Amino acid sequence: MILITVEATFAPNDLGNAIALFDEQANEVRMMDGCKHYALFRNVAGDGIAILQHWETIEAFDTYKASDIFAKLGQSLRPLMSAIPVTHVARVDNI
Repeated sequence: MILITVEATFAPNDLGNAIALFDEQANEVRMMDGCKHYALFRNVAGDGIAILQHWETIEAFDTYKASDIFAKLGQSLRPLMSAIPVTHVARVDNI
């Protein structure tokens, strides 16, 4: 399984819009082949979000990254970000 975390920071005035953009596309992502989990969290500092994703394979995650959903989200979010997002990808097995 592939575990991905993405942390993104936004200006306080843009955080609500960013969350709304993620919410709009979250169900579409969850229905994609290979997506096991896709959840959004607000960080405790209140200036950003974290996305936790589980994918069956790296190929499934790559398909998501090449999708129109991902492209539209990126086009909408990039202008709102106050820093480059931090992404961690790990290959893991259930215990």
